[in-house]
Amino acid sequence: MHDIIHNIGVSQIAAPQTIKTVAVVGEVIDTQGIGALAVAVLLGNAADTLGAGVYVDLKIEHADDNGNDAPAAFAPCTAADISPDMAVSAGVFQRVNSPSLDNTRYAVEYRGGKRFVRVSAVPAGLDDGLPLAMLAMAGNTAQKPVA
Repeated sequence: MHDIIHNIGVSQIAAPQTIKTVAVVGEVIDTQGIGALAVAVLLGNAADTLGAGVYVDLKIEHADDNGNDAPAAFAPCTAADISPDMAVSAGVFQRVNSPSLDNTRYAVEYRGGKRFVRVSAVPAGLDDGLPLAMLAMAGNTAQKPVA
């Protein structure tokens, strides 16, 4: 069996919290030296009744280096930038708008060519909130063991 612990880096990019009216933006992920990157959004049970006007959009964006080892302006990812294949609109890879869509995890692999990536959760119509947290998993790194 292979040693996965020293070959995959797992980072919390958004601490567990309840999203209500303000977007949760995960920490910026620097992909330099990373050969594979996946991000996961972990959701709990919504306290609101999710529907057409009450939802959370899960969004992924990327940016080039600004020339100073920092991100330039972020732009929405497209379907070509992530896997698995899914419809992506303005960077939104999942709209959580039904009770059947909460209390789960949504993960995507970033395949785009930009250096910086971030994930956000953007609420609409929530009053009582939806628990969530975000993780990044880096693999195939240039440096092993992964820090």
